[in-house]
This record gives sequence, C-alpha cells and structure tokens, in this order.
Amino acid sequence: MKLQSLLIIGLAASVCVGSQARARKKIKNVPSMEIKGQSVDAKTFSYAMGVYQAEGLRGFIQQREGIDSTLYPMFLQGLNSTMSENERKELYAMVSGMRISEQLEQQMIPAFNKQAVGKADSTYCDVAIMKQAITEGLLRRAAFSGDSAQRVVDAQFEYQTQMLKNLNQQYLVDNGKRKGVITTPSGLQYEVLTKGTGALPTDSSEVEVHYEGKLIDGTKFDSSYDRGKTATFGVQKVIKGWTEGLQLMPVGSTYMLYIPYQLAYGERGNRNIPPFSTLVFKVELVSIKK
Repeated sequence: MKLQSLLIIGLAASVCVGSQARARKKIKNVPSMEIKGQSVDAKTFSYAMGVYQAEGLRGFIQQREGIDSTLYPMFLQGLNSTMSENERKELYAMVSGMRISEQLEQQMIPAFNKQAVGKADSTYCDVAIMKQAITEGLLRRAAFSGDSAQRVVDAQFEYQTQMLKNLNQQYLVDNGKRKGVITTPSGLQYEVLTKGTGALPTDSSEVEVHYEGKLIDGTKFDSSYDRGKTATFGVQKVIKGWTEGLQLMPVGSTYMLYIPYQLAYGERGNRNIPPFSTLVFKVELVSIKK
C-alpha cells in the first residue's frame, strides 16, 4: 500500500504543474529595476518563486490532501519544520498509521463484513479488536500464528458461502412450486406477468428492454426504470439466463425471470452480486431493433 508524502510530493507536483500550465506573469514586490535582460538576485527570485507556487499549492493540498484553510497553521508548521530526519520518519510513520486506520474503518471493515456475514454495514468485525490484533501481530505478540488466523478467517468465509448457496437453492425449490412459475431444463424459472403479441427475439437479435434486478432478499442491484431510460443490447451479449429468457418473450411482454447462479454470475459473483446468487428480474421487452 503506497501512501503519499504530506509535503514533498505536494511541493514537487505543484511546482511541475504550476510552471508548465500557467502563463508567466510579471514578478511583484521586486525592488524597482528592469528585470528583462538582467539577472535577478537570489533572495528576490526565491521569494517570487514561493509566491508564484502558492496558488497551485493551495489547490493541491485542498484537493489531494483534504487540507482547508482552517488547517493551514498545522500545514505551515510542517512546511517550516526544522525536524531531524529521524523525527520526520517518526511523524510520517504516525500519519501512515492514521491513514491506514481511516482506510480500515471506511473501506476494509465493510468489505470484510460483507464477505463474512453478507452485509457491509454489519458490526460483526469489531474495529477495536481488529486494531488490537494488528498491533499485537506487528509486535509479534499475537495469541496465535498467521496460519492459524487464516484458517479461522477462511472457515467463516466458507461457512457464509455455503449458507448463501443453500439459501439460493432453497429459494428456487420453493419458487418453482408456485402457481404460474415454469422451470426450463436449464434451471431457469420464469413467470408471465403480461403476454405480448409481437415477434419473438432470436439469439442474433438486438432488443430494447426495461428491467429491474434484485437478489432473493429484495436487495435491488440494477434498474433501468430508476435511470428513466431503456437498455438496448444483443441477446447473446448478456448472462445466459437472460439469453434464454428473452427468446421466450414476445415483444410487449413483461416476465419475471428467476435465474440460478449457473446461468448468472456463478460461484464468485461480482462487485454487487454475492457468490451463488439467484437473480430475480422483472423484464419488459419493449422492441426488437432492426
């Protein structure tokens, strides 16, 4: 994990950007003299360069470092610091720890919770306990080895994965018993909400649809209705469950498609779809594009 330097990178970047992107301006606050064709004394040049870079640096530290004017006193204290190299390393180490702590709480813990128990907002993974374990692990004082820790973590991940698989399989078993739900040989289930009278798409068709996709717990992960715009794509350019389901729908139809993971995103899922997920789609076939 590469962390940015608070000062060195900021200064270097602002110098490069400022020097190349901004037009040259007449240097202010220089003793009355004709600059053109003469050498500027070192002190005046140094001061002018600092003023010239201040504007670019202001934007850089605000946008890249999150430092607004209320924090300028602390920033300037660091800028004008005469700390030794060792003191700078100590301060940098502390800032690195703070940044990793922020990343841990805002990004990593939600990701761990989602994989371990299925919900990113869960309190299953305790931040304080995890920080204590990181501390003891770095200091080689942990209660058990890294290999043992990995086995514990893997056991929970595997348990959650198996539970998801069982829940999704049972959903399809129960759903397939409902009146009006038809199961095809591939395992796809569909239900006719409105039967259209138009043509049937083929595997080479391009279709226009409205749709809404949910997980079996009701979590919505995609919707063209929410975007207020239909979607157009080739019948062969989507997941297998859609490819099969679309070819069962005359234009003007609205179907519910219940797609097992084998015909969707498989055992791994993706960023928004957990492993082994059955996908529940409401699909409205608007037209077949010529």
